[in-house]
Amino acid sequence: MRIAFFAIALGIAAPVSAQSVNETFDRISGERTIAYTADGSMDMTRPVFTFEGSFVGDASSAAISLAFVSASEGGGAPAPRFAACHNIDWFVDGRSLAARPASHRGSAVDGEMIELIEQDVTVEWAIAVANAQEVRYRVCRDEYAFTSRDIEAFGRIAAKLKSATLTASATRAGEPAPTAAKPVDYKGMNWRPKHQESLFPTRN
Repeated sequence: MRIAFFAIALGIAAPVSAQSVNETFDRISGERTIAYTADGSMDMTRPVFTFEGSFVGDASSAAISLAFVSASEGGGAPAPRFAACHNIDWFVDGRSLAARPASHRGSAVDGEMIELIEQDVTVEWAIAVANAQEVRYRVCRDEYAFTSRDIEAFGRIAAKLKSATLTASATRAGEPAPTAAKPVDYKGMNWRPKHQESLFPTRN
């Protein structure tokens, strides 16, 4: 997933094609993936915003990723902008939306600094975004906003996440209950024959 995000960041000057919510299912691994690249990512002054959720059996994960590209200024790749300050603060309709801590990684490629900031999110987080009229987020001191198309896309994302969660719950509910082990009737030394004289006749 991270490699794909770096590839998107490297091709930021090219049209970003993943402007719709995509869902794939791997029949071999059983993995279901829901992915979206934000509508605003077409703007080169903004980070490439990507969402990806993955479901395999009972295991699930969802995260957003922000890819920033800092161009070379003639003296090699610039220093990372967000290494020491990369928390993502979310605001939904003017109110703060709780989110988990974010992680950061950076890499110099062809004289440019590519920084990837990732943050795990929950189904509840996606639902809050989907139901909002305005969604803004701040990375360190830089602020950005979702477009109306992004919010509409998160409506579809939230529906798919809830569907995947319900499917996993239904699968667990449909599994047969484990059969209780049959109790062993331990008879201690009762295995001894009751009529031992038949096996060991007494000698006269």
